[in-house]
Amino acid sequence: MNLNRLPKILQHVHLDGSVRIETANELLNKDVSSEMMIDENCKSLSDYLTKFKIPISLMQTKDNLIRVSYELGIDLLNQNVIYVEVRFCPLFHINEGLSLEEVVDSILKGLNQSGIKFNLILCMMREFSYEKNKQIINLANKYLNKGVCAIDLAGDEGSYPTKNYRNLFELASSLNIPFTIHAGEADGCESISSAIEFGAKRIGHGVRTIEYIDLINEIREKNITLEVCPTSNIDTMVYSNYKEHPIKKLYDLGVKVTINTDNNTVSNISLNKEYEKLKNVFNFKVSDFIKMNIDAINSCFISDKEKKELILKYRKEVQNEGFNYGS
Repeated sequence: MNLNRLPKILQHVHLDGSVRIETANELLNKDVSSEMMIDENCKSLSDYLTKFKIPISLMQTKDNLIRVSYELGIDLLNQNVIYVEVRFCPLFHINEGLSLEEVVDSILKGLNQSGIKFNLILCMMREFSYEKNKQIINLANKYLNKGVCAIDLAGDEGSYPTKNYRNLFELASSLNIPFTIHAGEADGCESISSAIEFGAKRIGHGVRTIEYIDLINEIREKNITLEVCPTSNIDTMVYSNYKEHPIKKLYDLGVKVTINTDNNTVSNISLNKEYEKLKNVFNFKVSDFIKMNIDAINSCFISDKEKKELILKYRKEVQNEGFNYGS
């Protein structure tokens, strides 16, 4: 079972957390790998987030934004990703004079040059003011259906409770901007409940749902999808090892889960490696992975017409690669 050939959908990947080490080393003319990848000293999400300083410092020019976006697209195509929703915070990339529009346009250009099918998710940040995050919403509204498909709320969930951001999601809902919310990673029940209450149809991570049977039932009933990033959850010490991760339990309970990398470089992970780990540790079958990918398509922030077309393409590629739905 060569999972490298399996067509894949990727919903949860951060651009700044996926900048190639080789590119950063070249641009800075020194080895910064230890500053961009986690090590044994990483004890929490807060520690994990320190690894974004270097890539963000590099992503301040049009050329660099185009380059890192293009390279991510190529990296994902090489893993047989047929559709990706790439997320980033535009306000992180205006420190040297770029406008928010120039940031988005550069990233769109780079991904388009790679040839991958994609959309962008613009991240609001928990540590930002309401007015700053409102800029992200307005930017998403400007580019909605023009390369941008949704917004997100990211950052240190433990220090900035999800419940504090109701007004932002009310604004997004009034503008019909789809959204996902990071929740149920560094914080538990209240964070997930707030995300559901705000109307999120997808939750970034969401793995601590496993601790609350009422939430499991509600997520199933409301057809909410969890964007699960197993390796990242272990890196941020949500779980101490892969075997403890609840993805298999959630899947067996009928919760819709999708497989994601979160940050390819920070976690030193690829989507192919993530699939291999899941197969080896939990004995997931090809049929399970296919179901997760079909569920991913159905919960992507694209039109019903695009979903139908993508499902047809996905099934055709599965067949062409010789995968057996029952295996």
